[in-house]
Amino acid sequence: MKKGFSLLELIFAIVIIGVIASFAVPKFLDTKDSAVVSTLKRDISSIISSIQTYHLQVGKIDNISDAITLNSQNWTTDETNSKKISDFKSCVTIEVKIDEISLTLDESNTDNVCAKLKEDEGIETQSYQLL
Repeated sequence: MKKGFSLLELIFAIVIIGVIASFAVPKFLDTKDSAVVSTLKRDISSIISSIQTYHLQVGKIDNISDAITLNSQNWTTDETNSKKISDFKSCVTIEVKIDEISLTLDESNTDNVCAKLKEDEGIETQSYQLL
């Protein structure tokens, strides 16, 4: 008697692994997106609070980087305007204006992370007063 697996047994095992993966991979990707959304929501809150606190202490904001250090994997500073930052998916833009902080959510961005920010977390375009 030969020892080993037949071709039919190997194909059957591969099909079972494929079925399991078809359920596991989307769930994994959704979990990853949820973690990114949670991080961005926390960052938005920290950015707004830090900018307001810095403005209260110093009286002006020349660069957002003076008020808070951001993770460069999640946020990018606008090269032409040091008072403007965007998240890596370009769904959220935060800009310091004369007497307010403007939070803009790009409604046209259909990325899964952007949709979750709006629908699940309630992030929307709004302005915050500088204290």
